[in-house]
Amino acid sequence: MYQKDSGDKKYFRVLNILNRLNEGPVRIADLSAEFGVSERSIQRDIERINLTGFHLDTPQKGLYAFSGGVSLKNFNLTSEQLSVLVLMREMAGGLGGAITEAFDKIFDRATAPAAGESPFYSVGSRALNPLTRKFYEDIVFAIENRRKLKVRYAATGGVKEKTLRPVKILASENFFYMMAAADGEKAGVFHKYRVDRIKRLEILPEEFPPYSRDLIKKLIGTATTIWGVNEGKKIKLILKAEGAAADFLQSKEILPRQKVSKPGRDGSVTVKAEIHHFMEVIPLLLHWMPEITIIEPGELRAEAKKRIDAYLEKQK
Repeated sequence: MYQKDSGDKKYFRVLNILNRLNEGPVRIADLSAEFGVSERSIQRDIERINLTGFHLDTPQKGLYAFSGGVSLKNFNLTSEQLSVLVLMREMAGGLGGAITEAFDKIFDRATAPAAGESPFYSVGSRALNPLTRKFYEDIVFAIENRRKLKVRYAATGGVKEKTLRPVKILASENFFYMMAAADGEKAGVFHKYRVDRIKRLEILPEEFPPYSRDLIKKLIGTATTIWGVNEGKKIKLILKAEGAAADFLQSKEILPRQKVSKPGRDGSVTVKAEIHHFMEVIPLLLHWMPEITIIEPGELRAEAKKRIDAYLEKQK
């Protein structure tokens, strides 16, 4: 049983929770009872761990687990050192700005896998459907050994055969995606292929030269959804949020490079961000309308209106 007077309670809770997560899912209610603290205190510990960069899934309410591909074994630090980083991240986050950015860079450097960068990258929501794991091991092998893949892929325009050079597995919204360059296309162009749409996959003996980590990191960038990965264009976004939408956007960083103004007299805020694809923000807009307004760009207003009109037409 956890002793309340055994030194820094917060540090030991985080240390314990990190090790528990490494073994499997943890339940808020169970940890609250064991440590003798409120469920909200445990929830804050979980939030600290998630915000530091460990990435957690919530398979069901009150239950948390490391996302696929996340393990303490992947880091170069002990669990004790990682727990210190969790608490330091909270302090750095409170200072904001350059301090937070500096800490995040330190965390990335300190926790870089010793055996090289992982082929797995999680974007946004990380709960994974086991059915999308088909071909996962073959793709990981191909990435780690820089081997080309011949795939039969069910694209929107029909089933096509392609020879691909895979560089990352992306996870988003219950799906696996393979980020890859295709033979015969312009150098430096990558596409995202949903793994569950691959009908056949063959590992070829042919190898391909490695791509630089900096290039891959740049392509993934600050994406918060799969739509923001590997889109060349940059779109400056300005929104006005009121009421509950304003509260929500002040408490959560939903959009890439999100900046929120101080609340006005009416409680509204201006939100600025830089996106790569309209679908990075459209679900947010549809969820919070009418308490959220598009100021810029005009093309996004037109796209949102088209979707709303199409929906209302179906309801007739």
